[in-house]
Amino acid sequence: MSAEGGRRAAGVVFRALPQKTFSCLQDKDIADRLLRWSMQGRITAQAFSFDQQFKPYQKDEFLTAFFNDQSVNSSLKLLSASGQWTTLEFYNTLFQGLQLQHCLK
Repeated sequence: MSAEGGRRAAGVVFRALPQKTFSCLQDKDIADRLLRWSMQGRITAQAFSFDQQFKPYQKDEFLTAFFNDQSVNSSLKLLSASGQWTTLEFYNTLFQGLQLQHCLK
């Protein structure tokens, strides 16, 4: 399956929806508040679809599947401490490297 199509994890396929817009983030009042709180340019909203009905009693499995999904990992944007936008995939790779270094000690 293509990276764009997502990867099946716990039976759920996730897809990034990069064309989805959030009108609330374009609202002048909200933009003013974000600017006042030094959040302008430091916050983003992203949408993902999934191919099954959400079952609240399986929320833990759903979240695990979401954060382990390759499509999510390669497209979910995070703001680094240095102020650069990066992906979850970058942090997962970094974390795995740190775990490996710790195991080798």
